[in-house]
Amino acid sequence: MRSMLRYCAVAALVIAFGAAMPAHAQEWPTKPVKLIVPTAPGLASDLLARMLADNFAKAFGQPFIVENRTGAGGFIALEAVSKAPADGYQLVIASSGPVTIAPAVMARIPVDPVKELAFIANIALTPQVILVGASGPYKKLPDLIAAAKQKDLAFAIPPLGSTSHLAYEAFTRSAKVKFNLVPFKGNLDGATQVIAGDVAAMYDTVPGALPLVRGGKLKPLAIAAPKRSLFMPETPTLAELGFPNSEAVGWIGLAAPKNTPIAILDKVNAQVQRFLDDPTTQQAFKLQAFAPAEDTSRQGFQKLIASESTRWSKLAKEANIRVE
Repeated sequence: MRSMLRYCAVAALVIAFGAAMPAHAQEWPTKPVKLIVPTAPGLASDLLARMLADNFAKAFGQPFIVENRTGAGGFIALEAVSKAPADGYQLVIASSGPVTIAPAVMARIPVDPVKELAFIANIALTPQVILVGASGPYKKLPDLIAAAKQKDLAFAIPPLGSTSHLAYEAFTRSAKVKFNLVPFKGNLDGATQVIAGDVAAMYDTVPGALPLVRGGKLKPLAIAAPKRSLFMPETPTLAELGFPNSEAVGWIGLAAPKNTPIAILDKVNAQVQRFLDDPTTQQAFKLQAFAPAEDTSRQGFQKLIASESTRWSKLAKEANIRVE
Protein backbone atom coordinates (compact mmCIF):
# COMPACT_ATOMS: atom_id res chain seq x y z
CA MET A 1 0.00 0.00 0.00
CA ARG A 2 2.84 2.38 0.93
CA SER A 3 4.56 1.57 -2.38
CA MET A 4 1.38 2.36 -4.26
CA LEU A 5 0.94 5.67 -2.39
CA ARG A 6 4.58 6.56 -3.02
CA TYR A 7 4.17 5.74 -6.72
CA CYS A 8 1.03 7.87 -6.97
CA ALA A 9 2.76 10.79 -5.21
CA VAL A 10 5.75 10.65 -7.57
CA ALA A 11 3.49 10.35 -10.58
CA ALA A 12 1.50 13.36 -9.43
CA LEU A 13 4.68 15.41 -9.04
CA VAL A 14 5.88 14.43 -12.51
CA ILE A 15 2.55 15.35 -14.04
CA ALA A 16 2.42 18.63 -12.14
CA PHE A 17 5.98 19.53 -13.10
CA GLY A 18 5.39 18.61 -16.72
CA ALA A 19 2.24 20.71 -16.83
CA ALA A 20 3.96 23.67 -15.19
CA MET A 21 6.70 23.96 -17.80
CA PRO A 22 4.43 24.53 -20.80
CA ALA A 23 2.28 26.91 -18.76
CA HIS A 24 5.34 28.99 -17.86
CA ALA A 25 6.43 29.04 -21.49
CA GLN A 26 2.95 29.98 -22.62
CA GLU A 27 3.04 33.02 -20.31
CA TRP A 28 6.40 34.16 -21.71
CA PRO A 29 7.26 37.00 -21.90
CA THR A 30 6.13 38.64 -18.67
CA LYS A 31 8.96 41.20 -18.59
CA PRO A 32 11.33 42.94 -21.05
CA VAL A 33 13.51 40.76 -23.28
CA LYS A 34 17.07 41.62 -24.27
CA LEU A 35 18.04 41.13 -27.91
CA ILE A 36 21.85 41.05 -28.02
CA VAL A 37 23.58 42.11 -31.26
CA PRO A 38 27.23 41.14 -31.94
CA THR A 39 27.85 44.12 -34.25
CA ALA A 40 27.92 47.89 -34.02
CA PRO A 41 24.80 49.98 -34.64
CA GLY A 42 23.94 50.51 -38.29
CA LEU A 43 25.34 47.24 -39.61
CA ALA A 44 23.18 44.50 -41.14
CA SER A 45 22.69 42.43 -37.98
CA ASP A 46 21.83 45.54 -35.97
CA LEU A 47 19.31 46.77 -38.54
CA LEU A 48 17.61 43.39 -38.58
CA ALA A 49 17.58 43.23 -34.77
CA ARG A 50 15.82 46.59 -34.54
CA MET A 51 13.18 45.47 -37.03
CA LEU A 52 12.64 42.31 -34.98
CA ALA A 53 12.53 44.19 -31.68
CA ASP A 54 9.82 46.52 -32.92
CA ASN A 55 7.75 43.67 -34.35
CA PHE A 56 8.17 41.40 -31.33
CA ALA A 57 7.32 44.17 -28.85
CA LYS A 58 4.02 44.76 -30.60
CA ALA A 59 3.28 41.04 -30.91
CA PHE A 60 4.18 40.01 -27.35
CA GLY A 61 3.25 43.15 -25.42
CA GLN A 62 6.67 43.51 -23.77
CA PRO A 63 9.70 45.67 -24.66
CA PHE A 64 12.44 43.96 -26.67
CA ILE A 65 15.61 45.91 -25.89
CA VAL A 66 18.41 45.86 -28.46
CA GLU A 67 21.85 45.79 -26.83
CA ASN A 68 25.02 45.95 -28.94
CA ARG A 69 27.93 43.90 -27.57
CA THR A 70 30.72 44.06 -30.09
CA GLY A 71 34.13 42.43 -30.17
CA ALA A 72 35.98 39.20 -30.89
CA GLY A 73 34.25 38.74 -34.22
CA GLY A 74 30.85 38.36 -32.58
CA PHE A 75 31.93 35.93 -29.89
CA ILE A 76 31.56 38.36 -26.97
CA ALA A 77 27.81 38.52 -27.59
CA LEU A 78 27.44 34.81 -28.30
CA GLU A 79 29.40 33.83 -25.21
CA ALA A 80 27.41 36.20 -22.98
CA VAL A 81 24.10 34.74 -24.13
CA SER A 82 25.39 31.17 -23.92
CA LYS A 83 25.97 31.79 -20.18
CA ALA A 84 22.66 33.57 -19.59
CA PRO A 85 19.70 31.86 -17.88
CA ALA A 86 17.83 29.65 -20.31
CA ASP A 87 14.51 31.38 -19.71
CA GLY A 88 13.94 33.22 -22.98
CA TYR A 89 14.79 36.68 -21.66
CA GLN A 90 18.09 36.97 -23.53
CA LEU A 91 18.18 36.26 -27.26
CA VAL A 92 21.05 36.86 -29.65
CA ILE A 93 21.43 37.63 -33.32
CA ALA A 94 23.45 34.71 -34.71
CA SER A 95 25.03 34.99 -38.15
CA SER A 96 27.02 32.67 -40.38
CA GLY A 97 30.33 34.40 -39.62
CA PRO A 98 30.84 33.37 -35.99
CA VAL A 99 28.60 30.30 -36.14
CA THR A 100 29.94 28.38 -39.17
CA ILE A 101 32.85 30.33 -40.69
CA ALA A 102 34.98 31.21 -37.66
CA PRO A 103 34.93 27.69 -36.15
CA ALA A 104 36.15 26.38 -39.52
CA VAL A 105 39.17 28.67 -39.74
CA MET A 106 40.13 29.64 -36.18
CA ALA A 107 42.55 27.64 -34.13
CA ARG A 108 40.58 28.47 -30.96
CA ILE A 109 37.15 29.96 -30.39
CA PRO A 110 35.88 31.42 -27.07
CA VAL A 111 32.65 29.42 -27.22
CA ASP A 112 31.25 26.76 -29.52
CA PRO A 113 27.95 28.27 -30.72
CA VAL A 114 26.63 24.96 -32.05
CA LYS A 115 27.01 23.31 -28.65
CA GLU A 116 26.11 26.23 -26.40
CA LEU A 117 23.16 27.88 -28.16
CA ALA A 118 19.65 26.88 -29.20
CA PHE A 119 18.99 28.07 -32.74
CA ILE A 120 15.52 29.50 -33.30
CA ALA A 121 15.20 30.58 -36.93
CA ASN A 122 17.11 31.69 -39.98
CA ILE A 123 15.75 35.08 -41.03
CA ALA A 124 17.72 36.95 -43.71
CA LEU A 125 20.18 35.97 -46.43
CA THR A 126 23.16 37.98 -47.68
CA PRO A 127 24.68 36.27 -50.74
CA GLN A 128 28.20 37.03 -51.86
CA VAL A 129 28.78 38.67 -55.25
CA ILE A 130 31.89 39.07 -57.43
CA LEU A 131 32.45 42.72 -58.34
CA VAL A 132 34.72 44.72 -60.65
CA GLY A 133 35.09 48.42 -61.37
CA ALA A 134 32.22 49.64 -63.52
CA SER A 135 34.59 51.53 -65.83
CA GLY A 136 37.15 48.72 -66.00
CA PRO A 137 37.86 46.27 -68.82
CA TYR A 138 35.93 43.27 -67.45
CA LYS A 139 32.31 43.14 -68.59
CA LYS A 140 31.62 39.48 -67.86
CA LEU A 141 33.10 36.88 -65.53
CA PRO A 142 34.76 34.87 -68.35
CA ASP A 143 36.66 38.07 -69.28
CA LEU A 144 38.04 38.33 -65.75
CA ILE A 145 38.97 34.63 -65.59
CA ALA A 146 40.69 34.72 -69.00
CA ALA A 147 42.73 37.76 -67.99
CA ALA A 148 43.74 36.15 -64.68
CA LYS A 149 45.09 33.14 -66.58
CA GLN A 150 47.24 35.43 -68.71
CA LYS A 151 48.63 37.80 -66.09
CA ASP A 152 48.73 38.44 -62.35
CA LEU A 153 45.52 40.06 -61.12
CA ALA A 154 44.67 41.11 -57.58
CA PHE A 155 41.45 40.03 -55.86
CA ALA A 156 40.27 41.85 -52.72
CA ILE A 157 38.62 40.27 -49.70
CA PRO A 158 37.97 41.50 -46.15
CA PRO A 159 40.18 39.93 -43.44
CA LEU A 160 41.63 36.45 -43.94
CA GLY A 161 39.29 33.73 -42.75
CA SER A 162 36.14 35.72 -43.56
CA THR A 163 33.11 34.52 -45.50
CA SER A 164 34.46 36.35 -48.55
CA HIS A 165 37.77 34.50 -48.20
CA LEU A 166 36.09 31.10 -48.25
CA ALA A 167 33.80 32.25 -51.08
CA TYR A 168 36.92 33.17 -53.05
CA GLU A 169 38.47 29.76 -52.42
CA ALA A 170 35.30 27.95 -53.49
CA PHE A 171 35.04 30.02 -56.69
CA THR A 172 38.70 29.80 -57.75
CA ARG A 173 38.79 26.06 -57.16
CA SER A 174 35.73 25.57 -59.33
CA ALA A 175 37.01 27.95 -62.04
CA LYS A 176 40.58 26.58 -61.84
CA VAL A 177 42.03 30.06 -61.64
CA LYS A 178 44.16 31.98 -59.14
CA PHE A 179 44.55 35.64 -58.27
CA ASN A 180 46.87 37.55 -55.99
CA LEU A 181 44.72 37.62 -52.86
CA VAL A 182 44.69 41.02 -51.15
CA PRO A 183 43.02 41.18 -47.71
CA PHE A 184 41.64 44.51 -46.50
CA LYS A 185 40.30 45.57 -43.11
CA GLY A 186 36.86 46.10 -44.58
CA ASN A 187 34.87 45.92 -47.79
CA LEU A 188 34.88 49.69 -48.28
CA ASP A 189 38.68 49.72 -48.39
CA GLY A 190 38.66 46.96 -50.99
CA ALA A 191 35.96 48.68 -53.04
CA THR A 192 38.01 51.87 -53.16
CA GLN A 193 40.91 49.96 -54.69
CA VAL A 194 38.69 48.12 -57.17
CA ILE A 195 37.01 51.34 -58.31
CA ALA A 196 40.44 52.96 -58.76
CA GLY A 197 41.60 50.02 -60.87
CA ASP A 198 44.40 49.01 -58.51
CA VAL A 199 42.64 45.71 -57.74
CA ALA A 200 40.84 43.73 -60.43
CA ALA A 201 37.91 42.29 -58.45
CA MET A 202 36.46 41.67 -55.03
CA TYR A 203 33.82 39.75 -53.10
CA ASP A 204 31.15 41.49 -51.03
CA THR A 205 27.59 40.81 -49.90
CA VAL A 206 24.71 41.98 -52.05
CA PRO A 207 23.48 44.46 -49.38
CA GLY A 208 27.00 45.81 -48.90
CA ALA A 209 27.71 46.23 -52.62
CA LEU A 210 24.33 47.48 -53.82
CA PRO A 211 24.82 51.22 -53.11
CA LEU A 212 28.04 51.31 -55.15
CA VAL A 213 26.49 49.18 -57.90
CA ARG A 214 23.47 51.49 -58.13
CA GLY A 215 25.84 54.46 -58.01
CA GLY A 216 27.64 53.20 -61.12
CA LYS A 217 30.94 52.55 -59.32
CA LEU A 218 30.98 48.74 -59.23
CA LYS A 219 29.70 46.12 -61.65
CA PRO A 220 28.49 42.70 -60.44
CA LEU A 221 29.69 39.75 -62.50
CA ALA A 222 28.25 36.73 -60.66
CA ILE A 223 26.17 35.85 -57.60
CA ALA A 224 27.42 33.04 -55.34
CA ALA A 225 23.88 31.81 -54.61
CA PRO A 226 21.49 29.09 -55.80
CA LYS A 227 19.41 31.65 -57.71
CA ARG A 228 19.69 35.20 -58.96
CA SER A 229 19.26 38.10 -56.57
CA LEU A 230 16.09 40.18 -56.79
CA PHE A 231 18.33 43.21 -56.30
CA MET A 232 20.70 42.30 -59.17
CA PRO A 233 18.41 40.32 -61.50
CA GLU A 234 20.64 40.68 -64.56
CA THR A 235 23.62 39.13 -62.76
CA PRO A 236 23.96 35.36 -63.35
CA THR A 237 24.79 32.85 -60.65
CA LEU A 238 28.16 31.11 -60.65
CA ALA A 239 26.39 27.82 -61.34
CA GLU A 240 24.74 29.33 -64.43
CA LEU A 241 28.20 30.27 -65.69
CA GLY A 242 29.47 26.72 -65.24
CA PHE A 243 31.09 26.98 -61.81
CA PRO A 244 29.21 24.67 -59.41
CA ASN A 245 29.89 24.25 -55.69
CA SER A 246 30.73 27.95 -55.42
CA GLU A 247 27.74 29.10 -53.37
CA ALA A 248 28.50 31.42 -50.47
CA VAL A 249 25.35 32.79 -48.88
CA GLY A 250 25.66 34.54 -45.55
CA TRP A 251 22.70 34.44 -43.21
CA ILE A 252 21.41 36.21 -40.11
CA GLY A 253 19.29 34.31 -37.61
CA LEU A 254 18.19 34.20 -34.02
CA ALA A 255 19.35 32.04 -31.11
CA ALA A 256 18.87 31.58 -27.36
CA PRO A 257 20.83 29.92 -24.55
CA LYS A 258 21.00 26.14 -24.73
CA ASN A 259 18.20 24.38 -22.78
CA THR A 260 15.74 27.23 -23.31
CA PRO A 261 12.29 25.57 -23.12
CA ILE A 262 11.17 24.28 -26.50
CA ALA A 263 7.77 25.93 -26.05
CA ILE A 264 9.49 29.34 -25.91
CA LEU A 265 11.69 28.55 -28.91
CA ASP A 266 8.62 27.50 -30.88
CA LYS A 267 6.74 30.63 -29.81
CA VAL A 268 9.55 32.90 -31.02
CA ASN A 269 9.98 30.86 -34.19
CA ALA A 270 6.30 31.27 -35.06
CA GLN A 271 6.59 35.04 -34.63
CA VAL A 272 9.62 35.14 -36.93
CA GLN A 273 7.46 33.75 -39.73
CA ARG A 274 4.74 36.31 -39.00
CA PHE A 275 7.47 38.99 -39.01
CA LEU A 276 8.60 37.92 -42.49
CA ASP A 277 5.02 37.83 -43.75
CA ASP A 278 4.38 41.39 -42.56
CA PRO A 279 4.26 43.92 -45.46
CA THR A 280 6.19 46.41 -43.31
CA THR A 281 9.03 43.90 -42.97
CA GLN A 282 8.97 43.10 -46.66
CA GLN A 283 9.31 46.76 -47.55
CA ALA A 284 12.14 47.22 -45.05
CA PHE A 285 13.94 44.15 -46.45
CA LYS A 286 13.77 45.66 -49.93
CA LEU A 287 15.32 48.87 -48.67
CA GLN A 288 18.16 46.95 -46.99
CA ALA A 289 18.56 44.40 -49.82
CA PHE A 290 17.91 41.51 -47.45
CA ALA A 291 16.57 38.30 -48.95
CA PRO A 292 14.18 36.49 -46.56
CA ALA A 293 15.15 32.96 -45.56
CA GLU A 294 13.02 30.38 -47.35
CA ASP A 295 13.11 27.87 -44.50
CA THR A 296 12.59 29.47 -41.09
CA SER A 297 11.90 26.25 -39.18
CA ARG A 298 14.12 25.38 -36.24
CA GLN A 299 14.90 22.02 -37.80
CA GLY A 300 15.80 23.62 -41.12
CA PHE A 301 18.08 26.12 -39.40
CA GLN A 302 19.89 23.38 -37.49
CA LYS A 303 20.29 21.36 -40.69
CA LEU A 304 21.75 24.38 -42.51
CA ILE A 305 24.23 25.05 -39.71
CA ALA A 306 25.37 21.42 -39.62
CA SER A 307 25.77 21.30 -43.40
CA GLU A 308 27.70 24.57 -43.63
CA SER A 309 29.92 23.71 -40.67
CA THR A 310 30.98 20.53 -42.46
CA ARG A 311 31.43 22.22 -45.83
CA TRP A 312 33.45 25.22 -44.64
CA SER A 313 35.62 23.13 -42.32
CA LYS A 314 36.49 20.82 -45.21
CA LEU A 315 37.29 23.72 -47.54
CA ALA A 316 39.37 25.55 -44.92
CA LYS A 317 41.40 22.40 -44.31
CA GLU A 318 41.96 21.77 -48.04
CA ALA A 319 42.95 25.41 -48.65
CA ASN A 320 45.08 25.51 -45.47
CA ILE A 321 43.21 28.51 -44.10
CA ARG A 322 43.95 28.92 -40.41
CA VAL A 323 43.60 32.07 -38.32
CA GLU A 324 45.33 32.27 -34.95
